[in-house]
Amino acid sequence: MVKDIVYKRSIQLAFTGVLLLGLALRSYQYLMGRSLWDDESHLALNLMNYGFLRLTQPLDYIQAAPVLFILLVKSVVKIFGYNELAFRAIPFVISILTLPLIYFITRQLTGRRITALIAFFIFSVNLCLIYFSSELKQYTVELSVYLLLVYLAIGKNKFIVGRRNLLLAIAGSVCIFLSNTAFLILFCIACNYLLTWYQQKKIVKEDFKIFIPWLLSFLINYFLFIYHHPSAAQQRINYAYAFCPTDLLSCEFVTFLKRTIDEIFFNQVFYISKSWGFSYILLFIFLVAIRHIIIRKQRTLFLLVCLPVLLHLVLSALKIYPFVFRLVLYLVPCFIILMAIGVTQIADFLKKKVHISIAILAIFYCLYFFTKESFREFPLWYREVKPSLNYVNDSLPAAAHVYITDPVNLYTYYYKRGFVRNKIYKEVPWEIELPEYYDMVYEEKSNYLLFYSTLYQWGYGKVLDDLKRKGLIVRTFKYKGYAVSEVKPAERDTGLITRIDYSYFDPAVHFEEDKSVAIWSDSVLSKPFVLKAGKYRFSILARGTAVNGIFPHNKLFIDGRLIGEFNSSQKYQPLDFSFETDKDLNAAIKIIMLNDTVTKTGDRNSFIKSISIYTAHK
Repeated sequence: MVKDIVYKRSIQLAFTGVLLLGLALRSYQYLMGRSLWDDESHLALNLMNYGFLRLTQPLDYIQAAPVLFILLVKSVVKIFGYNELAFRAIPFVISILTLPLIYFITRQLTGRRITALIAFFIFSVNLCLIYFSSELKQYTVELSVYLLLVYLAIGKNKFIVGRRNLLLAIAGSVCIFLSNTAFLILFCIACNYLLTWYQQKKIVKEDFKIFIPWLLSFLINYFLFIYHHPSAAQQRINYAYAFCPTDLLSCEFVTFLKRTIDEIFFNQVFYISKSWGFSYILLFIFLVAIRHIIIRKQRTLFLLVCLPVLLHLVLSALKIYPFVFRLVLYLVPCFIILMAIGVTQIADFLKKKVHISIAILAIFYCLYFFTKESFREFPLWYREVKPSLNYVNDSLPAAAHVYITDPVNLYTYYYKRGFVRNKIYKEVPWEIELPEYYDMVYEEKSNYLLFYSTLYQWGYGKVLDDLKRKGLIVRTFKYKGYAVSEVKPAERDTGLITRIDYSYFDPAVHFEEDKSVAIWSDSVLSKPFVLKAGKYRFSILARGTAVNGIFPHNKLFIDGRLIGEFNSSQKYQPLDFSFETDKDLNAAIKIIMLNDTVTKTGDRNSFIKSISIYTAHK
């Protein structure tokens, strides 16, 4: 009896210590003064630019978030201002309020205080969860929704027990609008209700009062905010690597499995150390936990912990929802509960077969490898843009041009905040070839700035390499994921007579997204320009979109004369043509696309970035 009292008090004391530690770590990460990063800025600009009603519609910059989450964040920033702390307040507050629920859920599912405490400790100090608790994204809110709904479904608190169905009906209906993954958790909870019916051999009609509001909320949310969302197609392309292959014996499936395991357990979420062969021990821990669930026939534990993971894999295989670390953050409690069960079972075995001191040592051994990288890397601050923005402010006159790659929306956000003064900036496409880049900056006659991310350079790496090779980079400032290079203008080709860009064409054919001329149907015609008698080389910078693998086929006319034909490839490429005239012309350029077509799978179009005209000897 005395041992039980001491044990319970020790657990309570440890619970309080872990709770305070988790709160302290999250508060420090939230208050440390980090700037927003690229992904957050996309959402922040939507919240700055639009009112409440407009925010219920599809967002700009290929962004999508639960509508209630968006409206809650908008409410906070309307009160406290469009600053980093206000933008991140909702995820932070919700993560703080739901932090201890992992302990009560694990204890209820397993009946073990020590298992619950192990799970609570891993959860509280996990660096990924700490980081996302203060990021302007919905992922930590989705995790909190999992904790809340499962706690309401199985919690033994007297208030909850007496009102469980009402609380679940209300919370479930609200959470569907707050979390993209709430419907999965509600499905698992519904399965647990069905299991109860089966065990009692009785259908409880009162339970339908829960299911009906859930179903209505799901249908409203789906058809108003998800169905035919314009960002869905692009997101499927962006996350193509994260959809689970259906052929379980294929190399693609093995690659997917290896990438997913490394990403979740070792690189992005748990930061578990692989030293001393612990990666194999981790596998053993999971196998022990699963064996325990199967042998003990813990159906509720399976439905609320294992089934959500399996359902997400199914949705991934159906190409509905990718299996990638940020999007499965809500499943972290499931993995942690399994880890805690496995560790406890191993400790029980060692206590029984060897000695209690060895069992305790095994627990601490596992906890060390589960958490040492989180402690070592804390606080997570690998991106910080403000020093680079200060460098832009201090480097060149405010009239100097700034060309920005992926951080362009981040720059725009801080420009709107008044943090940077240079408003003459242009977006450099993330995937850009050398001809397109040099065409973009060809008008520069003095030094300009190139602002880019050092973490995602593969889209514009060729440009940086070529600038370095040509000795055009004067100096570079780098800090925590961002860099600013001062660049000299490239030497101009002295044979250039004139350059025709999209401004020479009717605005109806302007493609503003990349400042080009779009041949949507059959042809485009430029304004007339003076061309003196002589020999010339026309260099067209063009690209195209294919249908059924066939790219646009075009004809080029100068002053009504056909001077050549060309195919527009996927990326901008220069195409050269010769032209000669024995008299001065007031000429116009006409380009005809011969094979225009539109199908359910695509639209074949040509895009003309510019047409440079050179004297023939060049």
